[in-house]
Amino acid sequence: MLFSVTGCSKEDAEPPAQERPAPIVRVEAPATAQAGEAVAMDIYFQVNGGCGQFGSFDISTSGKETVIRVVAKYRGKICTDDLPIRMAAYTFRPTEAGTYTFRFRSTTQVGFISKIIEVKAP
Repeated sequence: MLFSVTGCSKEDAEPPAQERPAPIVRVEAPATAQAGEAVAMDIYFQVNGGCGQFGSFDISTSGKETVIRVVAKYRGKICTDDLPIRMAAYTFRPTEAGTYTFRFRSTTQVGFISKIIEVKAP
């Protein structure tokens, strides 16, 4: 009688995902919006290798100024060795009229990419 047992060893298991900040390289956002309506922005960021994907936004807001950083998630053992650009959509809904400033964390050479959106009353 012959028995065969197969299974996955811990060595074959995929390593846990790693998260790291990713520099934002371009932002597409409208210049104006209406209070109470959703405002969509396309945020383009660079990851380090083909396994890098969008993980989350790290956001801090003070009044009408918001600083946004992308946190990329890296999952997988075999990844391409390149620096692809990925896109993630960010949406905010202003509750009142005014000038809103968004600062997006980029590379150390660039610092921040700034976008200003003038929000009008409904």
